[in-house]
Parts: sequence; C-alpha cells; structure tokens
Amino acid sequence: MKQEQHMTSNQRILIYYDGTEEARSAIARASRIALALDAHIHVLTVVDTNTAIVSTSGMLCEPAYFLIENRARDVLQEALDHMTARGIKVSGHFAVGNVVERIAQHAEMIDADLLVVGHRRRYGLARWLGGAPTYSELVDRAKGRTVITVAVA
Repeated sequence: MKQEQHMTSNQRILIYYDGTEEARSAIARASRIALALDAHIHVLTVVDTNTAIVSTSGMLCEPAYFLIENRARDVLQEALDHMTARGIKVSGHFAVGNVVERIAQHAEMIDADLLVVGHRRRYGLARWLGGAPTYSELVDRAKGRTVITVAVA
C-alpha cells in the first residue's frame, strides 16, 4: 500500500499535451504548480490511432502515419520548450494508442502524483451523444492520483 505523501520537491506531474487551446491552458496551469512545488513535469503526447484512422478515412498508410507522428513530436517539443524556458524540470514522452490508456499507463510507470489535462467543452449533439467525457474515464483509471482538468481561460 502506498503511503500518503505530502507535496514535496520530488513530486511528479504528468501532463497530457496535444497542442490544442485546452492543452495550452493545462500547460500554463501546470507550469505554475511545478514552479510553486519545484516539481518535475512529464509531458506526454499520444498519437491516438483511432483518431488517426478516422482522419485518414480508414486508410492509414505509412506516409500519412509518419506525417501524423511528426506533427505530434513537434507538438511535444513545443511543450518542452515552453517548460524549459521557464526553468521547469521537464521530460518528454511520446506514445501511440488510446489516449486514456496511455495516460493511465504512463502515470503508473512514472508514479505520477498529479495528472493535468485540458478540458474541452462539448456542444450540440456531441454533448448528448458523446457519453461521459474522456477525463471521467481517466479519473476512474487514475488509481488514487489527483486529476486536474483545466478549462480555457
């Protein structure tokens, strides 16, 4: 059983970053938290294979995949540059698969104390047909970790 920890300088914060406006808000909030706690930030970018297949009309060929992967790596570097410029201890991580699964697995792997994700509001039919928000599933899989969802300011 994991003993309860107090927020100390060896805290690990995992941020899911995809380059969206919501993710940028999450990065800004996590930056302030990391500076206040002298915490280490782990930024995770995931190529969501389901989304990639849909965005290529079911024809995810090698050149299309490499284009998507290169864009994701650029997005990750953007987040790392943001953190480094602010003097924050940061590590970057790249994964492929289901976003929630990868966040949960990575949080377990690095023993993250805090998970930070951007909150995307859903409108219209998406609100009625979409089921529970992705972060609800993440909270279910967080295994006692604190999950912070950050809305666009």
